Amino acid sequence: MSIVVEQLVIRDTGERWGSPYLLEQLKNDVFTTNADFIIICSKREQNILSQIEDYIARFPDTMVGADIHLFNQNPVFVEFLRKLPNEDSYEMTSTLQFLEDTIPKPTSTYLERDPHMLLEEVGQYILYNVAFLKSYFEKAERTQQLINIFHQANIVWKHRILEETKKNEEKIKVPDNYLISDMVDCWTYYRNLESGYTNLSLELLDFDKNFFNYLIRTKLGPIFQKKLMMEDLTEAVDALDTLTVFLETNNKQIVSELVSLGYFYIQVPVKEYPLWSNNKQFGKTYLKFLKIFFDKMHYQTKQYYLKFYRRATNAAYKSVGLNSLSPIAKNYKLYF
Repeated sequence: MSIVVEQLVIRDTGERWGSPYLLEQLKNDVFTTNADFIIICSKREQNILSQIEDYIARFPDTMVGADIHLFNQNPVFVEFLRKLPNEDSYEMTSTLQFLEDTIPKPTSTYLERDPHMLLEEVGQYILYNVAFLKSYFEKAERTQQLINIFHQANIVWKHRILEETKKNEEKIKVPDNYLISDMVDCWTYYRNLESGYTNLSLELLDFDKNFFNYLIRTKLGPIFQKKLMMEDLTEAVDALDTLTVFLETNNKQIVSELVSLGYFYIQVPVKEYPLWSNNKQFGKTYLKFLKIFFDKMHYQTKQYYLKFYRRATNAAYKSVGLNSLSPIAKNYKLYF
């Protein structure tokens, strides 16, 4: 028997995605649908759904045993895109082209490891087992939110199989004025919800570092890079200033885990040194940022940066030690 997937499009009326209103709409649908799985999303996304359905048709056994399924990019496809002279030249297909004939092995995950599963934009990448949802709603006694479903799920599997192009990803726009305060507000809302499920101290949780890393990687960092590449240095200076304050005011345990900062705030500025080299205010602000950045960094985190961004990290670290941007300038001339 074929597996049926229903795409349930809901406009959530709550303050954030996953409100009691959303769950009420989901509950109404669950007891009338004939589907095996449901995707809950705010916008219809046919490209993603088509690839997921192709995967399920070819490998139905991978959908057995888990209550929730999260779909991510296939690393083989990502590597293929990076090698293309122009990534935009590749057109996204409705069927998967980079899967082997052998059955893919999904990996287990959980909310603290992938807390971005709570966000509106990720809804299109998540399948919920209808049988699990029916059982959940039959037992639920009070007003619920989406986070409750994740905490009741026994198994969540992650499937790295998608072949989504950047053009398709860009349908979810990040505002050009996205700020640190927006990131913190988003984290605070979901952190307060998560706090109802644990008594562990903040330092022991993966939820916070993984949530921040996702928001930096997909929103804050790309916006900063865009400002830098467009030479909107006044805005870039303001962004660096507020990020520096954020790093100063948070404890070393959290800051040192924000490895997503490395590419956007170390690799990119060093590689694009000519864009800001003549702007004294940017240089001064960037040096101040680097001092706080390395001061809050654990040894293992520095090793991570050296592994992925060795030349840029060494140049930035030397600049802090010398209180001068000359190592960055020299590094650019030698390697970029």
